[in-house]
Amino acid sequence: MYDIDCTQQLDLQAVAADLSAQTDHWNSRGSGFVLERITKFVLCISKFRPLHGSTYIPTPQWLSKKKCVVNVKNTDSKCFVWSVLAALHPPKYHAERVSNYVDYENSLNLTGLTFPLAVKDVPKFEKQNPSISVNILCLADQGGFVPLHVSKERDRPHHVNLFLIEGEDESKHYVWVKNLSRLVSGRIKKSSCSLFHSTQKTSMTATS
Repeated sequence: MYDIDCTQQLDLQAVAADLSAQTDHWNSRGSGFVLERITKFVLCISKFRPLHGSTYIPTPQWLSKKKCVVNVKNTDSKCFVWSVLAALHPPKYHAERVSNYVDYENSLNLTGLTFPLAVKDVPKFEKQNPSISVNILCLADQGGFVPLHVSKERDRPHHVNLFLIEGEDESKHYVWVKNLSRLVSGRIKKSSCSLFHSTQKTSMTATS
């Protein structure tokens, strides 16, 4: 896989050299086969859509009706942080306000993490914060939900379910799922829900 942008062009000679090296390696493994020619070469080009949260995105209407998430109105790129803190320190009123969580930001170890936080970096956050585990869901193309990250950590004191919503401009934003049952109701098979929910014996949920 090669990453191409406006500052880096595709080097076809490098691709050919890499393919030749892999061919030589395959031929030298002692299989007895020899690659004589390539009859077809397919080049697939796709747009890079990084999976990470960013600044505030309004809650979609279908999600708002379920009354199952807390969407913090951040103006920075730390929606992951504010969503986690919303789960750990739920206020009595105005849960959508960042001001409710600023005093708790230093309780998290965010050393070396880059924001907006990519889904692939969530395990790093969990490693640095051994009392917290995190699951992340997003909406599937054909309805239902897709687990983007299912924590491997078990029996931690605090478990947080997050949902990654997408804006019209393909921007993304983390929100805290305060009631997982309401979220998946009517949109996911019971067995799939159980698989995601059973990653933790104790899940922090709240009812409104």
